[in-house]
Amino acid sequence: MLHTNVVKTDMPACIKDISFNWHGTRMAVCHNNKVDIWELDNDKQWIQNPNPLVLDKFEIIHHLSWAHPEFGQVLCVATLNVITIYECKNTNDGLQWSKKSCISEPQHFVINDVKFCPSYNGLGKTRALHLAYCTGDGGYLKVKQCKDASLLKDWDPISELTCKYQFTCLAWNVSEKSTLIAVGTMETSGKHPKSDVQVYEFDTNSAQFVYIGSISNCLDSRVHDIAFAPNPGRSFHTIAIAYSDLKVIDFRVTDTCKLNVLSSEMLEQNKVEVWKVSWSILGTTLCTTGDDGLLKLWKKSNKWECVCSKSIKWNGVPS
Repeated sequence: MLHTNVVKTDMPACIKDISFNWHGTRMAVCHNNKVDIWELDNDKQWIQNPNPLVLDKFEIIHHLSWAHPEFGQVLCVATLNVITIYECKNTNDGLQWSKKSCISEPQHFVINDVKFCPSYNGLGKTRALHLAYCTGDGGYLKVKQCKDASLLKDWDPISELTCKYQFTCLAWNVSEKSTLIAVGTMETSGKHPKSDVQVYEFDTNSAQFVYIGSISNCLDSRVHDIAFAPNPGRSFHTIAIAYSDLKVIDFRVTDTCKLNVLSSEMLEQNKVEVWKVSWSILGTTLCTTGDDGLLKLWKKSNKWECVCSKSIKWNGVPS
């Protein structure tokens, strides 16, 4: 049985992105130039905070990301080509927002995704705050490190990687042995778009991210979302890829920094466009949403199977 909790809002526009904090108790929802914050109370109900984050009316927010709670309640807000870092603190009157820093890109570089490193010891086991973002035009993947996480002011570049195609989305994977970033790409020069998922690993010797291979070539549509499964106790990595289909791939990184694909399984072949993927905390259950208006849960025994689905509709219209 899949239990759902409907959060009713008065949002007049389309929701662009939703981001949960590390503990899953605070939810940021962006639409137009506004970020609403919802908090989970003791009765498991979502309560809207009275103090939203509001930008200038001409700034449209597209992406959100919470930092690891080691650094406080830090929220990254990305508009078309500007990333702004905010810190929020609880007060008697609700949340108090403080603008800390900005990262700007040229106007023709559209930021397609942005995410904080999910753990404070991700790069070379350093206790530092890292941020990765990718652009469409120009195909840039940039990783930056905050000089002083207590101030959240200055950001030093760690890596700047380029691609002749567009970068569409990204995902971090932090384990005890390595730090990986997977990035979806899309080629639009031909009649039909071609996409793949490229993987980069942090090299502790050069303190740079290096390309180690592609794990899914010649996809027939834009890669909408990718997500690494948590891998406690596993000797391999698992990644879910959302595009015109849904694919789950198991792979290892060899001692020579090459990708070794162990298995690749198609879950929604030619059935529905898949837009979002997310894993459970143990990496045993995959949650997906797509154009069919269904939220689906997948588990694997001998193969991946949909074990539960829930219609996501409001007034009869798929969300």
